[in-house]
Amino acid sequence: MRNFIVMLVLVLALATGCNKKTGADAQPAFTADIRILTPFTQPPVQKGKLYMSKGRLRVELGPMTDVYIVAQKRGWRMFPESKSYMNIGKAQVSTYLPPMTNGSPCPSFEQPSACRMVGRENIEGRPATKWELVNHHGAHVYLWMDDKLEIAVRWQIENVTYEVKGIRDGAVTDSMFELPSGYAALPSDMGRPDTGVNSSVPRF
Repeated sequence: MRNFIVMLVLVLALATGCNKKTGADAQPAFTADIRILTPFTQPPVQKGKLYMSKGRLRVELGPMTDVYIVAQKRGWRMFPESKSYMNIGKAQVSTYLPPMTNGSPCPSFEQPSACRMVGRENIEGRPATKWELVNHHGAHVYLWMDDKLEIAVRWQIENVTYEVKGIRDGAVTDSMFELPSGYAALPSDMGRPDTGVNSSVPRF
């Protein structure tokens, strides 16, 4: 569990939470696979699932399941094993849905003046735009945005990589984006970094 938390914290460092609206709420429904490579954790590869429909996001990764409603800018981080949850905001899902302004992540990133579009590539046969960003540690961060779905399909910083693979169009059941009945809310202070429960967006 500790290794998973470390891995997720590092991956979420690839993006930062902001106030700009994403265009993902207008995109078609789909399902995809997530793969996160972090060579210094055990296991070095984590796999999960990502779902989107009608401006709603669901991510299943390790012991956690995140559900986020784009238009409402709110959601839940759920722990199915203990049937508990905590409230989350856009910062906790910015790895999956980076804030975009007029098609660019630059205004929302830590150093907008150091951000630039690198070019266009195909990721698993899908057109994507590659961006180069610099975080507050001076590390170069690379982001690939799917041109159609407006989601991040790849992040890379040094030897940490987040990837979305096997995107499949198709309806997703509405119940996948609901908070199950019988789940208990965790105390608000469980979101502190020292608890290891809420992997908020750290700063590299």
